Amino acid sequence: MQPSFHEIQKFNKWWHYLIAGIPVLLTGGIALLTSLNILHSKNGENPLSFLILPLGFTLLIFIWFVLLRLKTTINAEGITVQFAGIPFCKRVIGWNDLKSISLTTYSPLSDYGGWGVRYSMSGNGWCYNVSGDSGIKIIYKNEKPFLIGTQQAEEAKKIIDHYFKTHSL
Repeated sequence: MQPSFHEIQKFNKWWHYLIAGIPVLLTGGIALLTSLNILHSKNGENPLSFLILPLGFTLLIFIWFVLLRLKTTINAEGITVQFAGIPFCKRVIGWNDLKSISLTTYSPLSDYGGWGVRYSMSGNGWCYNVSGDSGIKIIYKNEKPFLIGTQQAEEAKKIIDHYFKTHSL
């Protein structure tokens, strides 16, 4: 049986939920105040119509955020990475497509402008990450870089070393 690496990451820091929850709280508060104002004015309008649509929309966004997953698989075929929940954010990278691959420490904020699906305007290319500062740095044969965030750098390195050395001979 050939070795493989599987990692599923999600946004799980308290401040991730705070940032994602602020729009829900603000929208809910504004909708509630608007509804109370309409109730107080007694003009016959249904205050729930002001509450349901914006609060429902922001709640759906919050739930979507909670369900986001970064899935990484490394095996004999190559590397597959997908940001589940974001359309078109899946890459299948064959070992023969790579010029180099290494583990690196990076700064999500200064190198890529944050977390998630990011593109660096400073030449670092695309990045898929959710937290931390460890990543799998890929350089394609066409010189384009790509970074995958990981929380299991040492485990990933073992599998990468096993397969990339085999294919780079």
